[in-house]
Amino acid sequence: MSHVDQFNRFLLGIDLELLREKYKHIKIVELDMPKNVQALSCIYQEYWAKREDWPNYDVFYERYLESLSSELEEWRKRALFSKQTFYLGLPARIYRTWASLLTQIQGAYVAETVYGVGNVEMGVDIDHSGKDLVINLGESLGRIPVQIKKKSLRPEAQRSSSPRHRFIQVVYEVPSSGPLTKTGRESVPYKRWHEKWGNKLERLDNGFVIFKKEMFLLTNLLEGIVE
Repeated sequence: MSHVDQFNRFLLGIDLELLREKYKHIKIVELDMPKNVQALSCIYQEYWAKREDWPNYDVFYERYLESLSSELEEWRKRALFSKQTFYLGLPARIYRTWASLLTQIQGAYVAETVYGVGNVEMGVDIDHSGKDLVINLGESLGRIPVQIKKKSLRPEAQRSSSPRHRFIQVVYEVPSSGPLTKTGRESVPYKRWHEKWGNKLERLDNGFVIFKKEMFLLTNLLEGIVE
């Protein structure tokens, strides 16, 4: 079984609805986090570098806390949070980063099936540059950064914070509903989403939207080049 198949199976096993309900109303620790306490490094290590035995969110969060305990405490005190308030809000903040990056990492595993292991790069430095991964597209195009962007109706969300060089933007959309309504009828919004995106995206039964190989084929990538 390929890495992407294993990762898709891992994503399917996440109780996404439970996590969403648990954390959706907790928005306490929302200020910008210094780089030294962000979860990025831990996420890339656990889900990209390791390649197997991916932890569920609770296990991941405990590993994150353990690895940065002193740094987090130092920042908590500078930010004037009480311990109780900070450690109530932090899991919700980290969860949102975690869920978003899992989608991007799944895309990177898919891209590897097209361009080969070793030709797709992810990491903290790439993330801090405003991109999500770098793909080696061969001699003619070389290494090009890729930004994976969820489609949004908000104008400010459409603007790119890209550096001043060529990059590829991979845009995707999340369906507003599942395949069926509460009464068991076919969902019209989902049907429209599937007609538009079904050849490039798949919605897992737990709500995760994942990429198909077609999203990262060279002809489709080149449509997203931004100069």
